[in-house]
Amino acid sequence: MATPGESTLGAERAPGLASLALKVFLPFALAHFVSYLYRTINAVVYPDLARDLHLAADSLGLLTGAYFFTFAAAQLPIGVALDRYGPRKVQIPLLMVAAAGAFLFAYSHSLLELTIARGLIGLGVAGSLMAAIKANSLWLAPERLPISTAVLLSVGGMGAMASTAPMQALLAYTDWRGAFFGLAMGTLLVSLLLFAVVPEHPRKQETRLADMARAVRQLYGAWSFWRLALYSLFAHATYMAVQGLWMGPWLRDVAHLDRAGVARVLFVGTVAMVLGALGFGWLTDRLRRFGFQPILLCGSGIACFLVFQALMVAGWDGPPLLIAFGFGFFGTATTMNYAIVAQSVPSHLTGRVSTAFNLLVFLLAFLVQWGLGSIINLWGAQNGMYPEAAYRWALGVNLALQIPGLVLWLTFKPWRRLGPGLVD
Repeated sequence: MATPGESTLGAERAPGLASLALKVFLPFALAHFVSYLYRTINAVVYPDLARDLHLAADSLGLLTGAYFFTFAAAQLPIGVALDRYGPRKVQIPLLMVAAAGAFLFAYSHSLLELTIARGLIGLGVAGSLMAAIKANSLWLAPERLPISTAVLLSVGGMGAMASTAPMQALLAYTDWRGAFFGLAMGTLLVSLLLFAVVPEHPRKQETRLADMARAVRQLYGAWSFWRLALYSLFAHATYMAVQGLWMGPWLRDVAHLDRAGVARVLFVGTVAMVLGALGFGWLTDRLRRFGFQPILLCGSGIACFLVFQALMVAGWDGPPLLIAFGFGFFGTATTMNYAIVAQSVPSHLTGRVSTAFNLLVFLLAFLVQWGLGSIINLWGAQNGMYPEAAYRWALGVNLALQIPGLVLWLTFKPWRRLGPGLVD
């Protein structure tokens, strides 16, 4: 099979890297930026939501987790659509759905309305990362996929950064309703940008929808897929669930920071996300030249990620800034498995295999986010705050569930130098 940018483009000359960066990578990266901003914004605005709607921890977890649920539910249809119609035709209308959800969120006055709106947002941005990975796999050579994915994830981290201290500063001039109205307008602009500048890839996919659906069933029936997905799955879901909501309440209730302090620490955590994505991507690219597998760094980073969770469970009384930084930096190692899974199949299958994996990640993230809230809520709130014991138990149970994944990672023998490629 010819690699992207070679004879598959026919008689046309493949665009240069600079052109691809501006016309393909950047627009899809902006969509991922918006997706991550939506994903993590509730970690800052949650006090206003809880106050205005009298939300308990489990309700707040359900509301915020609705994003993950619809995001997960859309993955398989989106994967099939990406492989058949291409990332451009799929991403543009989906972002319009996200904008509609943000408009509804801005004008909602009940938990039900907010949950529906949050679900629409999740549905609308459900293809953002996978569409970007699909576009990269079409236009770039396979060996560039890990570093391009790392840069893409760092842009997503910048979206998370925008949802912390900058969003807190914005709330001095507006409320959460105004913020979501602005997000809706920005989402529409990104959709228009994709329509205006992203080219269609010359390669056409003629596979029938029934054949593509059958391939998805085969993926879920293959132990090789499950083995590759499961070792990072729970850690990845935890990273999204805690970073997207529960890190904020933990900093307030356990670390005893005021609202501005919470926003500042969350900002540092998102800076660490960007540094982690770039750092792990760069290091993976370097070590690949010496025959080391990407899975080595992914699993090693997850092990460090679990250490910082253990510090939270143990009642670490050091600077909360260190916890947020370590959680954000090493948590990004979990996202490396997107590129690892995508590299395990030919480029015409990346949409399906990536979204099949993404469905599992986001469905579990929904359960983790809601589950953490349900455990925390068992202790009951006093003056809107929960005791430290509630977080210790919730995070401790969740940490224990991640240990089997680390054991599974060891079965890959990731320290072996196998040269270019993935795993045995």
